[in-house]
Amino acid sequence: MTAQALIFDLSAFPGTDTAPAGLDADRLLTEAVEHGLPCALISELPYRQAEQQLRRRFGDTAHHIFSVVLTGADFKTRGHKAPYAVVLDQMGVPPDDALAVTASPHAIAAARSARIGVQAAHTAQRNAVRITRRKTRTIVIPDARH
Repeated sequence: MTAQALIFDLSAFPGTDTAPAGLDADRLLTEAVEHGLPCALISELPYRQAEQQLRRRFGDTAHHIFSVVLTGADFKTRGHKAPYAVVLDQMGVPPDDALAVTASPHAIAAARSARIGVQAAHTAQRNAVRITRRKTRTIVIPDARH
């Protein structure tokens, strides 16, 4: 699978309260930023709590890293108001060109429902991620699950 944009769930990052071992969100984010790919962040936390975790994790650089930040996400919402649909619309990216990086079972289900590839904690160790440079900037993720 090729990804032209990455959508991270805040819970996937080390240093946040629920980050699992084995999901290398930091490495994926660093590689995406180095290759100029747009990145977004989704969190189920309300704005104030998400802001505190973002500041603790990224300092004042979060607004430089993420082109879209969505807080208070309800992953059970469907249709055009679903969190991934909102973020994809804001980024101008079709679902087939995006990859969700998450550890949350609700976010995984929502991403799959939105036809977005998923790099999840339980698949991260099994799937190698390789960055390639092409005419369009992409990250190649073998075996990402839809």
